[in-house]
Amino acid sequence: MKKFRKAFFGLSIVAMAALVLAGCGSSNNDASGSNNTGTGAANSTDSKPSADVVKLTAVFPGQASTAAPDVLKAINEKLKADGLNIEVDIKYIDDYWNKLALNIAGGTQYDLAWAHSSTLSDLVAKKVYQPIDDALKSDGPDLLTNTPDYVLKGGAINGKQYAIARAIPMTGFNNVFDIRGDLREKYGISKITTLDGLESYFQAVMKNDPSMYAFVGPNTQALFPIYANYYYPIGDGGMYPVYIDPADSTHTVKSFLDTQAFADIVNKKKEWKDKGIISADASKLDDAEAGFDNGKVAALGANIFRASERVDTLTKIVPGAKVETVYLEPSKRYIFSAGDNMLAVPSTSKHVKEAVQLMNWIKKDQANFDLWSYGVEGKNYKLVDGSVDTSSIAEVDKYNTNVWMWNDLRLARFSTNYAKSDIDELKTWDSKSEVSPFVGFTLDTSKIKSQISQLQAVMSEYGDNLGLGVTDYNSVKDEIMKKMKAAGLQDVIDETQKQVNAYLAAK
Repeated sequence: MKKFRKAFFGLSIVAMAALVLAGCGSSNNDASGSNNTGTGAANSTDSKPSADVVKLTAVFPGQASTAAPDVLKAINEKLKADGLNIEVDIKYIDDYWNKLALNIAGGTQYDLAWAHSSTLSDLVAKKVYQPIDDALKSDGPDLLTNTPDYVLKGGAINGKQYAIARAIPMTGFNNVFDIRGDLREKYGISKITTLDGLESYFQAVMKNDPSMYAFVGPNTQALFPIYANYYYPIGDGGMYPVYIDPADSTHTVKSFLDTQAFADIVNKKKEWKDKGIISADASKLDDAEAGFDNGKVAALGANIFRASERVDTLTKIVPGAKVETVYLEPSKRYIFSAGDNMLAVPSTSKHVKEAVQLMNWIKKDQANFDLWSYGVEGKNYKLVDGSVDTSSIAEVDKYNTNVWMWNDLRLARFSTNYAKSDIDELKTWDSKSEVSPFVGFTLDTSKIKSQISQLQAVMSEYGDNLGLGVTDYNSVKDEIMKKMKAAGLQDVIDETQKQVNAYLAAK
């Protein structure tokens, strides 16, 4: 997963953003000091834009690729050809959440920005984003038609639409492993859907490729489907304070870290550590994600789309390698979330109508989506049987962008290195899943912000060591729960229950 896509503890990010917003009172219209990198939309046409052209600024995490200015020029030319009086520039900033909050609090005008489910509620409360309901009705017909209702709910807070979530498979989205499919085949192991199959793969790696790390990282979420297939209304990353069992008809909010399910998960990680599956010297890897991509790691926690995103990097370094997604099949599949990554309109924008027009244009048809996401066909990529191929594209012309922020399974392209069978599986991934009643629910944390912050601090203290298998759960369970209760766990349970009950009653 790209480093911006998930934070191990999402709400700690919220806390940082809130502090930045509270401490900023000056006006700054050019985001000075934020390491902004514009892609030069002002020069996208030979003639000076007319007074009717609305200039939009999108702000995204990361850095612009060298091909970005030429791609943006092509985007603006097509926007004009399609009759939209819009000219867009894209600025890239590092330390995204903090600088986004800082810049907006200072008055910097952005018109489109990345948003995430883990921070949406808090940043809406802090007026980082603004509602788009009216503009969506008048200028987002294709968005409304082609975005599933439950996905739209993911960007709504208290009945108002603030963001558009990407429309992708959501069953167990962050609860999968990435493994080396070529190694699985070499070892003669069948397609993996069970814990026994996964552990057979680990043992085969240790026996046949001892120079590789069988598994790396503190990720526990990939084990959730078989141990804790629950809904988690707070948090993002595996250490959750509370949960709701979808099989519980009373929808009771309960403490999670003292459950047998959580104990089973972290005890399994400790077992892997004791057996050498999680290597003692894995700490030598500076970056587990890079370790997998360069062929040193055989498995790690991931999300549903990550295999398709990393396969080109891996095959470039390890020719013939395959990336496979492993989902440990639960007794029943659920969709708990309407989406994670989103596009939103910041509160400083004076062009909500045009920002929604741009979002609508991106997803209106395949040609627009391809241009915005992959660049100019023939120059930045080639299409081979419907898949994106950059193998013959010069490095200077490769357009690396954040397609994961707005991806849409209806329009998404995949690499030629990603198996067609895996693409077909993605397209039907949610077909056998039950949409839980919690989809679209977003907790208003304003009354329990302090307690959540303290709970996150406790979980941060223990999370990595439990996930890495270096701490015995039974030796710290009582200590953890004592601190969780002192941090206000019951207040969080009570307020979450109150809001869940109200949400379900209103459906």
